Amino acid sequence: MPIDHYERASRAWPLLVQRARNRGDPYAYCELCGLLGLHHRAASRFLGVIQDYCRRHELPPLQALAVNKKTKLPGPGYVGSERTRAAHNRKLAEVRSERWQLRAPNFRS
Repeated sequence: MPIDHYERASRAWPLLVQRARNRGDPYAYCELCGLLGLHHRAASRFLGVIQDYCRRHELPPLQALAVNKKTKLPGPGYVGSERTRAAHNRKLAEVRSERWQLRAPNFRS
């Protein structure tokens, strides 16, 4: 059975939205993937789906709420901002102030 990264992104979306609404700290990749029953290496694929959606729809980078456990910054595939603490914190503020819909969008369109 092929891996459906869109379906995984749809399951991750409400977790990230809730974290944004609660103004919580970002998830570590392993924490987010653990909630989804996935290995942490799967994160880049489904977060990439979310990243592409946010960019296409001119939304703040919701995927900023998933970070490396040690550095507390997004990994190299992240393009929401520079990968510095100050730039990431600015983007997190934007993400947290957005009025996100809890229901995942149709990522395929």
